[in-house]
Amino acid sequence: MKETLENVMLMGLGAMVMTSEKAKGLKEELLQKGEEAYKQGQALNEELKHKINEKMKDNITVTVERTDLTKEELADKINELSEEDKKEILKLLKANKKKDA
Repeated sequence: MKETLENVMLMGLGAMVMTSEKAKGLKEELLQKGEEAYKQGQALNEELKHKINEKMKDNITVTVERTDLTKEELADKINELSEEDKKEILKLLKANKKKDA
């Protein structure tokens, strides 16, 4: 009976050790697989960004249309601006004037 009880205790201890070892191995395996999945996700994300940028370059056309305004047309445009925008333009003009001087 003493041997049986001792065997049961040793088997329990062995089960605890074995469970601990398996858990440690499983943890390491899960970490490794998680890191691999993360790296693959990053690579796929970068590839997707690159493809989107290429598609945008292929399908988007920017057209800049510039017309020279007469002084009167420019004055009309300025009059359409808010007072705050007019003040900002005056500041820019004064700054440019100082640079030219």
